[in-house]
Amino acid sequence: MASEQTEKPTPQRLKKAREEGQFLSSRGALSAVQFLVFVSMSASLLPDFATRLGQAIARLYQTSLTGELSILTFPVLLRSLFLQTLPPLLTLGAILFGATLAAQLAVTRLGFNLNKLAPDFKRLNPLSRLKDLPSQNLKAVGEALVLVVALGLFLRSFVADHAEMLLRLPLESARAAAAQVTDAVDSLLWKAAILFVLFGAFDLFQNYRRQMKGMKMSKQEIKEEHKHSDGDPHVKQRIRRLRRELLRRRMMQQVPQATAVIVNPTHFAVAIRFDSETMASPVVVAKGKNWLALRIRQVAIENQVPIVENPPLARAIYSAVEVGSAISPEFYKAIAEILAYVYRLMGRKLP
Repeated sequence: MASEQTEKPTPQRLKKAREEGQFLSSRGALSAVQFLVFVSMSASLLPDFATRLGQAIARLYQTSLTGELSILTFPVLLRSLFLQTLPPLLTLGAILFGATLAAQLAVTRLGFNLNKLAPDFKRLNPLSRLKDLPSQNLKAVGEALVLVVALGLFLRSFVADHAEMLLRLPLESARAAAAQVTDAVDSLLWKAAILFVLFGAFDLFQNYRRQMKGMKMSKQEIKEEHKHSDGDPHVKQRIRRLRRELLRRRMMQQVPQATAVIVNPTHFAVAIRFDSETMASPVVVAKGKNWLALRIRQVAIENQVPIVENPPLARAIYSAVEVGSAISPEFYKAIAEILAYVYRLMGRKLP
């Protein structure tokens, strides 16, 4: 059961997939964007192309009727006519390329991997391709059938809605007939564009689900990932132990400069320091219990730091005040009495 891929991919797994170039892709969505851009731009670019093409054909006929057309001039004439009709096509091609690139970057969330450009010879293996053919062909056939049926319904609706106009075309002038056919075809193209957009969105959703399903993880894989990302627990425990030892050493170095050590004879010890000229209130420079409390007492005795027994105060300060922090106001009275006692004991003047 632990090996079953039942869990959603973790952020670390998704990040690794992006680094390996496993981006979300959808040919259906890209085709829908391309067709939508083509339909939206055709209304502005195709009339210009038709005008340029008509002028080119008229110039070709005019040149042929004047007798100036020869084997030498014909290629030059075709080249100039081609260049005359090329700008609208180049503009449309550039817009299609830009829209396709923007759509691809949007789908992959600006993902790009140069390793994908390298040839992958595993894809040339015919056995692996043959295994995937049934599923791929069934999917492609199903999508094609849906599109054919939908386009057939659109064409049927188009013919039904424009039957009267189509029957009247032979009686219309060429310009009027062309305008009516253009409007009808434009309406049909926009309906087809909507169909392609819906199909592209569905294909994108299907590919997203397939990608997420392919990257599912087992519970054991998630545990291993957490172990590697968070570090080995034994190493972390050792690091914490070393940090505690370092803090203890620093704390013990402060005990000789303490003004007094308040103790609960064997269990708690709190070292405080007060300098009336530089401090507004006493500060806890070290604290500990059990073995550490005994060590604080020993260092205090070695450095002739006064030790005052006050079990309730020692326990209260140990629980309420951290090392390096000032004494809380509720302890001021008790600390003041201890400092007064220490100053009298040491023969020092009370601040």
